[in-house]
Amino acid sequence: MKSVVTRFAPSPTGNLHLGGLRTALINYIIVESSKLKNQNSKFFIRIEDTDKKRSNDDYSKNILEGLKWLGINWERDPIIQSQRIDRHREIAFKLLENGKAFKCVCTFEELESKRIDNQKKQLNIKRLCNECEKNESIQQMEKNFCIRLKIPNHGKIEIEDKIQSIVSINNNEIDNYIILRNDSTPTYMLSVVVDDHDMGVNLIVRGDDHFNNAFRQIYIYKHMNWNIPTYAHIPLIHGEDGTKLSKRHGAIDIISLKKKGYLPQAIINNLILLGWSPKKDNEIININEIIESFNIEKMSKSSSIFSYKKLNYFNNHYIVLKDNFKYLEEFLNTNTVTKEYFVKDKNKVFDIFNIYKSKIEYYSQLEDIIKLYFNEAFRTKNNGILNDEFKLISKEFIVYLNKIQIWNEKNIENNISVFLQDNNINFKSFGKPMRYLLINSINGPSVSEILYALGKKNSFLRINNYINNIK
Repeated sequence: MKSVVTRFAPSPTGNLHLGGLRTALINYIIVESSKLKNQNSKFFIRIEDTDKKRSNDDYSKNILEGLKWLGINWERDPIIQSQRIDRHREIAFKLLENGKAFKCVCTFEELESKRIDNQKKQLNIKRLCNECEKNESIQQMEKNFCIRLKIPNHGKIEIEDKIQSIVSINNNEIDNYIILRNDSTPTYMLSVVVDDHDMGVNLIVRGDDHFNNAFRQIYIYKHMNWNIPTYAHIPLIHGEDGTKLSKRHGAIDIISLKKKGYLPQAIINNLILLGWSPKKDNEIININEIIESFNIEKMSKSSSIFSYKKLNYFNNHYIVLKDNFKYLEEFLNTNTVTKEYFVKDKNKVFDIFNIYKSKIEYYSQLEDIIKLYFNEAFRTKNNGILNDEFKLISKEFIVYLNKIQIWNEKNIENNISVFLQDNNINFKSFGKPMRYLLINSINGPSVSEILYALGKKNSFLRINNYINNIK
């Protein structure tokens, strides 16, 4: 089997978001799958930082940290595109020397005027510069020009995309786009192709918003007699309102999701099922299963809908697994709210987590819960289910609690049973009000779990405060 070489090439103009991560993930999975048959397959990272005004090293760091946290590994150090500008210029001038490109001195204002004029005449003309190429004096200039790529006037170009199938467009639909600006800086369209060629990339997997670029970029490969890579353009992710996923749909950058308490397995499980199905009985699938069964040609051509409800479902599944305890510890140790309590009483925090883990969707939901259980100034709020009769029951109940020598859930539960039986009390009339007394909510874990997590001292404090009507 032929080796597969792919890349993920983010621009450091923002944090790593779900759409970019999905592209990186699919590239990584394809290479890991290929390695099962050919160890020479490789996955590279390239930081496309040529937009100096918007690029930021902090964003580069965020992107790389996010990928590492999710277990997405790459070959050698990331390639930095801005360090390769001389190579990009070299290829631009080679294309010029070989007659595959031409110098242009048209200003933006001149071309915009032509475009507006064409619109008025209802003419769809892509190539607005139609004089510079044939002007010998312009082609002899040594400065103050840009370089445009030559595209054939007739015929068409065809791409067989692994997801989009065979698509073709007429050559006259492609503009003679700029590959080197008049300040001698290369454009994105040139730099991407040169870098992909030099890195040996033979499979380009990216979002389908780049599909039109493929028809334009392929001519650089053709003009340089370079091998043309295989393409696979992935449909974009949309929010539940049907629009392209963005910040208005909630936290979509990976570090924000990590800080909120989402786990790598949940994010990966959710993203890989957007537009692809493993054909199994349930939707839970780990990275090794994905690597063994993934086929990019089976991906849908349509956009997929990202749902936080679905992500929360997956996250809860992975939260309860013992193997993921390390993520819990990391969260508790770094979260500004939970760290204080974790340092104070690590075991109590773990006990609280264990009684709530099946109910939480992400770790940050523990913040208020942990604060509630550590709060020694807690006061029970007024509620109709707390009446004089229940106050008498509480006085009797605290006597039974005081008999417990070893404060554990089993002993507490047995003690509650004995108390209810001795006093001929129905648990239904005891459970809800007691739960409310302890945590100001009629919903939650069992009374024995709450008492255990609170600890003997805090449990007695809350019940006595209620009995004595301390506001």
